[in-house]
Amino acid sequence: MKKRKIIMVLIAILLVILLITLFITLFDFENEPNDTDNLPEVTEELINELYSYIPKNEMGLQTMYTGFYNQIKNLSNDIIQSMIYEYIKNYDEFKLETTSLEEMYASGVLDSTSNTNDITPLYKISLNEFNAIFPKIFGKNAEYRNENFRYNYNTLLRLDSNNEYYYVYNNTPLTSNLNDVVFRDITQYAVTNNNETIIIYDYYLRCDLNTNICYDDERKREVSNVTYTEGFDINNYLDELATYKHTYRYEDGYYYWSSSEKE
Repeated sequence: MKKRKIIMVLIAILLVILLITLFITLFDFENEPNDTDNLPEVTEELINELYSYIPKNEMGLQTMYTGFYNQIKNLSNDIIQSMIYEYIKNYDEFKLETTSLEEMYASGVLDSTSNTNDITPLYKISLNEFNAIFPKIFGKNAEYRNENFRYNYNTLLRLDSNNEYYYVYNNTPLTSNLNDVVFRDITQYAVTNNNETIIIYDYYLRCDLNTNICYDDERKREVSNVTYTEGFDINNYLDELATYKHTYRYEDGYYYWSSSEKE
């Protein structure tokens, strides 16, 4: 009888051990994998890549340097699409496919009124590939519209009639009185929130080469103590410039641009 009780106690202990093991295996919350377990290493290369998302704004369209708190809802669609195109050129160049004038006619990008003497085909980009880049830069919850846009004074991107490809080509440059030079660079960066947030700080200065007047935002807030002259050295004026703060957040394997603001 005593031996039987010992056996039953041992069986009970084994059952308890088995149940505890199963519970730990199925409900080990501390070791449950999640999206932030394998965050990318924050390197100078990563910081430079994230900073390259911020456009220099060649055509004077407002981007992140306005003095306001800017998110994607504050950006024009031209700027949003130009940022995607810039990313593809810098980091996914294999997605740029060759094209020709004949293909541009066949796809409906050009028609009988087009002056081919002014047009130089560059390449085409699948709209699916183009859209796949968007959440990497702006996050999966952001939205935008696919439409024709101008990347700079020379380069345009136009959708074909089937909305399958963007065709990229150079055309007669826009005439403009803008004659500006832009200075900007990273001053420092910070990694917070257990590496889920990266903040990049920089300065921004745009100088009008016609008037030599300089501005520290795209709404033309003049910097009274800075004048552009021959041999201009931005390092002599850094203390006069405002600081901008660009925030990136981690999501689904990428750091995406979340906001920019003037400090």
